Parts: sequence; C-alpha cells; structure tokens
Amino acid sequence: MGDRVLVVDDEREIRDLLGNFLEDEGYEVIFSSNGEEAIDLAKRDNPQVILLDAKMPGIGGIETCKRLKSAKETAFIPIIMITGYADRKTDAIEAGVDDFLYKPFSATDLSIRVKSILRMRYLTNELERVTVYIEELEKNRPQV
Repeated sequence: MGDRVLVVDDEREIRDLLGNFLEDEGYEVIFSSNGEEAIDLAKRDNPQVILLDAKMPGIGGIETCKRLKSAKETAFIPIIMITGYADRKTDAIEAGVDDFLYKPFSATDLSIRVKSILRMRYLTNELERVTVYIEELEKNRPQV
C-alpha cells in the first residue's frame, strides 16, 4: 500500500466517495466520522495527510485542526479541509489548515491537492529528521 490518508467526514457517502477514489490512486485510507476519533487515529496511525470536513457534529473541523496542530505527535501532518463553506477559510487558516478543497470537487482537484501536500510532507519529514539530529548533537556536545 501507499501513503496513508485519514478521511474525516460525518457523511458516509462522502467518506466512501473519497475512500474509493484514494484507494484507486494507491493510497491506504483510514476513516473517521468525527473530530475526537480523528485526533485519536491521527496520533495512533500517523497518516501522511488528513482530509478534514469543516462542519461536523461535536468537534467541528476547525477545532479538530487546532487540536491536531497543537499536539506534538500530529503537528506536522498536513490537513486539507474539505468544505462547502468559503466563509470559514480565515478561521481554518488561523487553525493551521494547509490547503482547501471546496465541495463539490473534482477527482482531478483531489488528486492534485493530495499529491502536492504529500510532496510538502516529505520535505517536512526531512526537516524533522535534521532537527532531531541537530538537537542530539547539541545535547551531546562537550562543554567548553
């Protein structure tokens, strides 16, 4: 299987549509129907990208994003917000969303955005590794 994508949407039809398309594209897909579960799955399964619905019962997409971006284990996972509500864009950006996909969306747009965000994720992974390496060097540096 390919990269892991977490699809978070309270509507089963949307989850199924996204899941079928992403699996056909070669991605491993995990699903969540709400924000709380999405946070737990992201921490446990470390997806390479999250597709997050903006409006959900309970914890909505904006709050879910804030929580994911504030947790050390999930802060660097890119999030693409899927929404039919353009008026939430400012709130979403402030919460840490990395990209948007507006409903209704095309399969081409979805594919392009996921591939693009994954390229950024690979660069971020490399930056994380270098940062950890530098921190280890600093800790082990002889005191002068």
